[in-house]
Amino acid sequence: MRLTENLANRIVDLIYSESGFHGIVCDTSGTIIADSAKQRVGVAHAGARRIMTTSIQEIRITAEDEINSQGKQREGLNIAILLDDEKLGTFGVAGPLEIVSPVAKVAAAMIAFLLRDEELKEILKDHVERMGEALEQAAGAIQEMAASSQEVASVSQTVATVAQNAKQHVKATEGVTEFIRRVSKQTNLLGLNAAIEAARAGEQGKGFSVVAGEVRKLADESNRSANEINDLLMTFQDTMEEIVDGVFQNNVIAQEQAKATQEIAQMVEELQQVGTELNDLAHRL
Repeated sequence: MRLTENLANRIVDLIYSESGFHGIVCDTSGTIIADSAKQRVGVAHAGARRIMTTSIQEIRITAEDEINSQGKQREGLNIAILLDDEKLGTFGVAGPLEIVSPVAKVAAAMIAFLLRDEELKEILKDHVERMGEALEQAAGAIQEMAASSQEVASVSQTVATVAQNAKQHVKATEGVTEFIRRVSKQTNLLGLNAAIEAARAGEQGKGFSVVAGEVRKLADESNRSANEINDLLMTFQDTMEEIVDGVFQNNVIAQEQAKATQEIAQMVEELQQVGTELNDLAHRL
């Protein structure tokens, strides 16, 4: 955590406006980065450097020290700014020690508190930004999934319609096989009548008798074919019934999944909005 000029100036200006005592803030190198008197910014401060490079926490300049230094030093206190036992800089204030000592200690503690606050704000901003990125990625994935679910639901609906139409076509073929049976039956009767007429005709009806036999044979074959077709159609119809039921069940599931995915997408969008508002708030802190 670095001590910024902006924060340092806020503190020295506040101390001066409330107490009338001028203060300075030095960075880790012992260089003055803020001065309420606006005269020594950028100047190296010997006391601050000593605090930053040794184990001492503060340097007191008494009224006697000020007199003995012939004005080179001013009465006051220079104290380390500590955060988690780390020296981040120093705060110095000039004035009677009995008055400015508590002021300096409060100011140093205030700077440390504000630095900690800034650190926590940065951590919060980082977490909020990462959360926003994660939500954005999740929203993209959910939207793709939602689009895919809608497509699956649409295809499933189309397949269900096709399956239902196929089922109707299978039912329609039942009429065809029934018609074949009727034709076969009528053909068989026709062949039987022809055989009777051939028998009545005697010798002259022999040729006609052969034709009648072929007609009856054809009728039998047609009937057998119709029965075989019917058996196959019944098997096909049973299978189609199972397929249609399965397709419709899958269609219902697909529709429900599409609806659920859309609801999830909506919730993620709402979370994104909350994340955006939280991000704005974090950056205003």
